[in-house]
Amino acid sequence: MVITSIVTVLAATIHPKWFRKLRSSGSAIGILFLQMFFAASGASGSLLLVLRRAPSLVAFSMMQIAIHFVFLIGIGRGIFRLDPNELYLASNANVGGPTTAAAMAQAKEWNRLTLPALLVGVFGYATATALSLSLGPLLTRIVA
Repeated sequence: MVITSIVTVLAATIHPKWFRKLRSSGSAIGILFLQMFFAASGASGSLLLVLRRAPSLVAFSMMQIAIHFVFLIGIGRGIFRLDPNELYLASNANVGGPTTAAAMAQAKEWNRLTLPALLVGVFGYATATALSLSLGPLLTRIVA
């Protein structure tokens, strides 16, 4: 999957005219698959079940997201004066991943931000995976 992504990005960078022809059909197919992904993910979830069985988990998750959003907006808007749309998508990519960030960009018609939202989300997955794989053995030794 990683190699396929790298090859595709390199090919699109080297031959942009040829890939530009595929853009409209690729976007339509991508949206179709995103909708199927969201339907499959949502079909198995039950918010009431989670609220009944793990209310502290819901409260903890809401607290994490609220702190994340306050810091992102506070630092991004207050200090760096970044565009709020970009900050909202960065937050979405961080919390929901690349698929939800791309879907948000498409829904809001922020077309120029769709690819960056995907890339930030995938970069987040890559860094979080590397960090968790390196921290896992360390935490296992501390707990055991």
